[in-house]
Amino acid sequence: MKSIRLVIDSLDSERNWQGVPQRATSPLLFQLFSDISFVCFAFFNCVWSTAYLESWKRKQAELAFRWGTYDSNCDSFLQDPRPQFRGESFAPNPVSGRMEPFYPPWKHAIVRYGITYPLTVFFVICMFAAMLIVFQVQDAADFYFGSSFLLSWICYMPMIVYALMIVISDKIYRQLALFLNDLENYRTDDEYEDFLISKIVIFQFVTAFGSLFYIAFYLKDMKRLQETLATLLITRQITQNVMETAVPFLMEKVKLSRLAYKMTKSMSDSTLRRHVEEVRRKNEPSTKVCCKVFFTGPVFIVELFQSSPTSLQAYFTLGSPTSEKGIRKRFSQRRMAGKDNELHLYCTQHINNLTPKHTSEDFYLRSPRLPLPEFKPTDTDGPELSQAELESLMAVYDRPLDDYLEMFIQFGYVLLFSPAFPLAAFCAVVNNVVEIRVDAFKLCNTVQRPFGRQVKDIGAWQKAMELLGMVGVMVNCALIGQSGLVQRIWPDLSWGGQILIVVVLEHIILASKIFIDLAVPDVPYWIRIETAKQEHYRREAFKRESRMLSSTRTSCDSSPSNDVFDMRHRSLADNRLQRRSVTPACRISVVRRDRDSRDSNCIDDY
Repeated sequence: MKSIRLVIDSLDSERNWQGVPQRATSPLLFQLFSDISFVCFAFFNCVWSTAYLESWKRKQAELAFRWGTYDSNCDSFLQDPRPQFRGESFAPNPVSGRMEPFYPPWKHAIVRYGITYPLTVFFVICMFAAMLIVFQVQDAADFYFGSSFLLSWICYMPMIVYALMIVISDKIYRQLALFLNDLENYRTDDEYEDFLISKIVIFQFVTAFGSLFYIAFYLKDMKRLQETLATLLITRQITQNVMETAVPFLMEKVKLSRLAYKMTKSMSDSTLRRHVEEVRRKNEPSTKVCCKVFFTGPVFIVELFQSSPTSLQAYFTLGSPTSEKGIRKRFSQRRMAGKDNELHLYCTQHINNLTPKHTSEDFYLRSPRLPLPEFKPTDTDGPELSQAELESLMAVYDRPLDDYLEMFIQFGYVLLFSPAFPLAAFCAVVNNVVEIRVDAFKLCNTVQRPFGRQVKDIGAWQKAMELLGMVGVMVNCALIGQSGLVQRIWPDLSWGGQILIVVVLEHIILASKIFIDLAVPDVPYWIRIETAKQEHYRREAFKRESRMLSSTRTSCDSSPSNDVFDMRHRSLADNRLQRRSVTPACRISVVRRDRDSRDSNCIDDY
């Protein structure tokens, strides 16, 4: 502070180029206030992140206890293999002894270190190269359009394109991560989810924060860091909200419109007529009658053919096709004799006799002279569909990976670089309020109903956020060193001394973080009491069952006459003991309802 006052006193005596005295106290005081605010905000960021993560640990423990999933996590050997798990052979489970598919662990390592990690590094290098290209384009845009008032917006386009490119690359790498995770072939769902999260988090950390690290610690441009952070944060929030709600909703509407068009088209009048004609052709009798009329001048010739032509032999003499001339001659003779009406009546009568009799309804449907049934719309706007049929058109909600990842990236933006752009915290709060309704709309209107899964906590995401909190402490301390506060306070301090001051400040903040982590328990006190009670009830029930079993065996050994009854009673007691030993600790609802009672009936309920 003494050096700052000396600099201010020396600047107060300066004059501007016109010779008018000009005081420099106000700008320097503003700079001093900005430096102090920067340091305080960075320190508050680190402490807030620790308090936030600790409070979430307590909250998730409380929710897990209330929902009955507090003791749902168990060892991987006790979990069943995934349905997608591909085993090369069968081997007994080390715990249960049951035969299960087995996959050698060394093959996981080969795929992970030989395929997964090289592909991840390749994608990271590609994104880093794209980032450098975008920065070069932005520098060129600033050089050519930075001074223009109308075209200054072009300077922000490269970063907007980069933000959109990050979103698209995330989708591409997501599919690659799923493919690689399936290739690694993990046994349980927990292992599958943990390794999938680790792959996606590593890639997302580089793509989302790589450009900010480059600007902050290589270019050392705080103003550009502020602009880049604001552009990436706001663009990502808007894009993700639109992709989560508007795009699936519009796609669902398009699918429903296409389905309604197909159903309406299938029920139209012309379609119904074609359908009735097709049904009529399929339901025609096996006896087929074909009538051919030949007009040769004033003479007409009718030829009748059926499947059994013997019934026409009484009138026609059917032979080879060469006899057509004779048939025409006979028809001409009958016409000359005035017997045309007799021939016409005979043909009509014979066709009617060959046609089978039907009911009035069938005749109505098959008669070509009667109009076909027409489609008449009902009072409703269209055909009704059940809720299950409507939801089957929606997208499948595989896992909450996207929702967790969105919060992870936003948490990183706020924690790592918000001292350079303090409004990032405000943007995050606004986005969280909007995100509550966006996720509710997505789960209710744009995706299929998700399947529930019992878990104790958020799994690997908790570890990822804690690791991000540790990185945030180091980044904030490094930003303090880059801000120039140390140089302004100690102008004669060497570069090594400045690094030493930053490292000491970092250790102080880390010590505060560790102190908060140890001082605040992860599980509330009342949950510890309830779980201890459950464990006490379980042990008491086990002791009582053990005593009952021992007394039953003793009585069976002393009275060998009732062998059948005693063997049955012993088997029931053994089954009961086995059931008690493998049953989970207790049911939470029973504990809360009977926490004040200690009689034997309360114990037997467990």
